[in-house]
Amino acid sequence: MRKLICYIILLLFASTGTYAQSTRIKGKITDNSTGDPLPFAGIYFTGSTIGVSSDFDGIYKIETREKVKPEITISMLGYKTQTVKVRLNAYNEINIALSPDVENLSSITVKPDDRKIRALFKRITDKKDSNNPYKYDLYDCNIYTKMELDIMNVKPYFNNKKLQKNFGFVFNNMDTSVVSGKAYLPIMITESNAKFYHRSNPALSREIIEASRISGVNEDYSLAQFTGHLHAKVNLYDNYINIFNVQLASPLNEHGFMFYNYYIVDSLNIKGRKNYKIRFHPKGFSTPVLDGEINLDSLSCAITSAHVRMAKGVNVNWIKDLVIDTQSEYVNDTLWFPSMDKLYADFSITNKDSSKIYSFLGHRTVNYSNFNIGRPIPESVEKEKNNVVINENVLNNNESYWQKSRPYKLSSREKGIYSMVDSIKNVPLYHDIYTIVNTILGGYYDTKYLSFGPYYKLFSFNNLEGMRFQFGARTTEVVNKKIRLGAYGAYGTKDKDFKGGASAEYVFDRQPFSKITAKVSHDAVQLGRGVNALTESNILSSILSRGGQKLSLVNRAEITFEQELKDGVNSSVTLLSRCIFPSKYVKLESPDGTSGFGNVNSEEIGLGMRFSWNEMVNRGIFDRTYLTTSYPILTFNASAGIKGIYSNDYEYYRVEGGLIYDLQIPPIGTSHIIINSGKIFGKVPYPLLKLHEGNGTYVYDPMAFSCMDYYEFASDTWISMFYEHNFKGFLLGKIPFLKRLKWRSAFVLKGVYGTLNNKNNGSLANTTAILKFPEGMSSVRKPYVETGLGITNIFKLFRVGATWRLTHRKEDNSKGDNFALNFGVELSF
Repeated sequence: MRKLICYIILLLFASTGTYAQSTRIKGKITDNSTGDPLPFAGIYFTGSTIGVSSDFDGIYKIETREKVKPEITISMLGYKTQTVKVRLNAYNEINIALSPDVENLSSITVKPDDRKIRALFKRITDKKDSNNPYKYDLYDCNIYTKMELDIMNVKPYFNNKKLQKNFGFVFNNMDTSVVSGKAYLPIMITESNAKFYHRSNPALSREIIEASRISGVNEDYSLAQFTGHLHAKVNLYDNYINIFNVQLASPLNEHGFMFYNYYIVDSLNIKGRKNYKIRFHPKGFSTPVLDGEINLDSLSCAITSAHVRMAKGVNVNWIKDLVIDTQSEYVNDTLWFPSMDKLYADFSITNKDSSKIYSFLGHRTVNYSNFNIGRPIPESVEKEKNNVVINENVLNNNESYWQKSRPYKLSSREKGIYSMVDSIKNVPLYHDIYTIVNTILGGYYDTKYLSFGPYYKLFSFNNLEGMRFQFGARTTEVVNKKIRLGAYGAYGTKDKDFKGGASAEYVFDRQPFSKITAKVSHDAVQLGRGVNALTESNILSSILSRGGQKLSLVNRAEITFEQELKDGVNSSVTLLSRCIFPSKYVKLESPDGTSGFGNVNSEEIGLGMRFSWNEMVNRGIFDRTYLTTSYPILTFNASAGIKGIYSNDYEYYRVEGGLIYDLQIPPIGTSHIIINSGKIFGKVPYPLLKLHEGNGTYVYDPMAFSCMDYYEFASDTWISMFYEHNFKGFLLGKIPFLKRLKWRSAFVLKGVYGTLNNKNNGSLANTTAILKFPEGMSSVRKPYVETGLGITNIFKLFRVGATWRLTHRKEDNSKGDNFALNFGVELSF
């Protein structure tokens, strides 16, 4: 995935969908006498039903690949009809001024017809399930997906002579967008052919990607999974359309009248069936909403086509424009199925129109064909373990294959993208820029055989080591695509101790994922930090530290085997050996305090399970990254320390269960919920207890307690909750001044309850625990609770939050802070 991002940024730096053979028209309809925009005017290709109605600003956009007359007809009740010639297979910008037809109609007022539209809307919502293809019983079809990425606002030349000499040929492929009317430069194109199988009971939606190719990326199996249609499904029958984790209220939302005004503007006869053309317009903008029109079959109330656009002014980042077009067909006179859908997105750092700021245009076109209704799903497909399955030979298809399998031919411009990208990769300057961008994004400086880094760990500082210098390297996939070796070394100027580690990874298979990893290290570690906390040797953790670090030297050796059992079910088995040394800041003392204890040694075996559903996963060559899912994620971990293995002196058993859930509650935002519970059986020293997650930096950590210090609380039985609700623009978007800033509000509530068996409670006066607790550490039998408020989306990136302790406050003789300020960077749409 990083290769693709690097390539995109490279072309943006160097620049300091083409819709193949399509006819594109954009313009504005106005009143000839007043100059006012005319909404609801019909614009169609003459002699066809291909067309749209103008929006509330009089703007219209039409695009088609169909063979049509080179002429459009513009009509509206109360105005004289006009016809205008157009250029086929090209971009046209045509503004029309209609003259009032005063002889037939002196005036017209268009307004919502609540009585009629509400009756129709009730019929639509009553039949949603029967028209929703993703709720049909059983079918399969072929899917062709084409995606393209472009750069807009580029000059047709480079000011820099060196860049012009090396990359000037790319401008031969420039074209014009029908949505924005601006010129753009195509930089990437992908194609895929897939077979899609759907069944309602038992539920199954599986896409078999049979062929894929991506310009500029050779033999990258990990990217092929994202060229299908399931990862960006557009379904207007859903109440909310989830695109880039933005919940857009659908025009067919069951509560649509909360968000939109509806207008019946026309009726059409399409292929012998009567259709209603319904235009909708948002009532407000505090919730992400759309604006556009849908055509509905009058008998079935199914969508026959739609043209919708994200409304201007909504609180959405990085997306300047978003357009969705869909078309459906009546298959076997039985059910309505999608025949085509298009998604257009203009990604920009600003929503203002500016020719000086680069933006990316993303196009995705999906064509559906060869529907088979009621045909049983093949047994081989049933047995697959993943919902997106990649054919072994997915990348091994030549140009003749694609010419035969495409539903339409690529234009000469689209074909030129492939050759353009190949030419770019042969330019020496390309490799220099690529290396810089790849290093910034990935953290490693790549050579052919070795990667050096990560660069953010080259230098750091802390109270234990003083100034710390670190250098590391690992092998690349060029050496071996199954094996990766890595090592690093570090030195602290204060403790004058050399540290380091080494790792070896072997990937058995990438789908389903299967891998074994062996690691050894001798390093300074912060026990009890949050899962998402900055690592100890990161320069940012040094700069942003609140001074509360309490590091320990730890020798660690582990072997982990990971196996993906099926899509959404992952398992791991770990053998772990640890030796924890005392330090100036973390002492290991016997209960009587008369002598040092020495080291804490443990050897354990652990089993981990992770369960998810419909989760998007990036499958890299050596790693997987879990991206997003709309369903809860469940985790289970069990480990056992066995006395007598090597130097281990403790027999214990530890079980943990967890839940992670991003609960979408449109239109009021998203709740992020993390619940963790566990128990330790046996007598163990305090470093092996559950050390609850403190935060020693000013950086907000959603999986740590902002006001809690390290080593403040420990448990052997516990349950914790981390809850955050992001209201998006729902609250602040209703306040006039703040609405313009597009800030967002967040509410945080975190808490933990835990107990300690007396045999493990080193804080008691006459404790029988193995080790005495550090000063100030205790049980959390009295629940710890903190709450906070945050302002996010400041300049679209930054977050500022305030957190207050509600229990265990300083007046209760607790050592942590009653109040904490946190800052963060959040990149979200």
